[in-house]
Amino acid sequence: MKFSKRILIVLSGAGLLLLGACSSGQQTASPGSSPAASPSGSMSKMEQPNQGGQSLKPVSQTGEAQMTLSSTANPLPQGKNTLMLTVMDAQGQSIAAKDVQVAISMSAKEMDAMGMKGMGEGSAKTTMKPAAAPGQFEVATSLPFGGNWELKAEVKDAKSPASAVFKLAVK
Repeated sequence: MKFSKRILIVLSGAGLLLLGACSSGQQTASPGSSPAASPSGSMSKMEQPNQGGQSLKPVSQTGEAQMTLSSTANPLPQGKNTLMLTVMDAQGQSIAAKDVQVAISMSAKEMDAMGMKGMGEGSAKTTMKPAAAPGQFEVATSLPFGGNWELKAEVKDAKSPASAVFKLAVK
């Protein structure tokens, strides 16, 4: 019974992500295919499945694990936010990773552009805990001000270590 509940949770989460992407007119990639590319050839920075939330694909990724990041807010507001990081293998199966780390920062260049010259790189306090389903992690953060933030995620205990970088727009 416990096994079937886990499968149902994983499939429901994946279905919601796909449903959201399809309802916004976005193309979805089948497992094992490469991420969607824009006409300029670069990866899509953000998919917006619906007005109430967003699903982000990484702007860069290394390793074999595939990661996505989702939130219930679109755009992310200043202050407290909860994000969901999902880690899957190339076939779309959840990876039960335990050593996953995330960090959220704002580049010194972005800080300068916002009128905070000379402050250097900014960072946001972030905590992470495993979610109910394997391969899913709840990321709680407090983003002190608007702008363009970057979330870096690292999976260290998978068969093949992986990392991903996501761009976060905060209003």
